[in-house]
Amino acid sequence: MIHLEDSSFKRFCLWFLIGLCFLLAGYLFLVLSLSILIGIRAVPQPGSWVPIFSGSVCLIPVLWALIRITKLLLAQMAEEDIVNV
Repeated sequence: MIHLEDSSFKRFCLWFLIGLCFLLAGYLFLVLSLSILIGIRAVPQPGSWVPIFSGSVCLIPVLWALIRITKLLLAQMAEEDIVNV
């Protein structure tokens, strides 16, 4: 019985971590998208390429990290037979 409760607690914690990662990635995606939008709206001004470039360059690592962390956590869950992937 204790093993079952331990497994359900691990499952809850790992799903919570995945949800937290998605919330953080969603927030970063929103900020970076806003940066790109501000740069697009300021195209006639000099230096408007900076927010577009920085938003685009930072967006790729955020999405890459989200995918890697999610795969890692799902692999951990599959290894411990918490979830069938």
